[in-house]
Amino acid sequence: MRYFIPVFIIIAASIVSIMGFRGDLTENTPIEVFPDMDRQAKYKSQTKNPFFGDNRADRLPVIGTAIRGNLITQNNVFSATPKFLSDSIKTGKDSNGKWLSKIPNELGINIDLMRLGREKYDIHCSVCHGDYGDGKGVTSYFGLAPRNLSDSSQSGSYLESAAPWSDGQIYNAIAMGSASGIMLGLKDKLTPRERWAIVLYLRALQSYVSDATNGIDKKS
Repeated sequence: MRYFIPVFIIIAASIVSIMGFRGDLTENTPIEVFPDMDRQAKYKSQTKNPFFGDNRADRLPVIGTAIRGNLITQNNVFSATPKFLSDSIKTGKDSNGKWLSKIPNELGINIDLMRLGREKYDIHCSVCHGDYGDGKGVTSYFGLAPRNLSDSSQSGSYLESAAPWSDGQIYNAIAMGSASGIMLGLKDKLTPRERWAIVLYLRALQSYVSDATNGIDKKS
């Protein structure tokens, strides 16, 4: 009992001290035992940042930054003259909801589009489908069987539809991936123009190298 009175006085004084200042205004930083990241050293979107000359906190990505997710369209969003693509280019379907049989002419089919298609194919597709689209990429060495894209006569596709594939179907497979989920879609990594460029390059593979590559075995 000899400790009861001192402890009681200390507790009472603490409660009175804390409760007595409730509602008082102070400029002091509050003491937070568990802040839980309520306050962070960052600028929220659409706020001012005096560090930059235009006082905008939102910044465009640094030149050469790797594109991820929705940043793929950011340059167009911030452009003074944004470009609006037609629904056919974005979806691969016509106004009646049918797959486009050919690449839309408004894309401007030329050698530059072909080179773009080869570049993006080598980056995103060749690891599975092979350099020639014959399905003999790196993953085929591990028991997988990627689709032979250079042979347009094959039945079935990533859309599980019968051959021949239309350009719109190939475009959709590139963007959305396979219905079975084995191949993931590339819509967050490739612009619509880049997807169509790959379609153009695949058509070139089918037209010029399919007979030459279908009989080539993968490296032992």
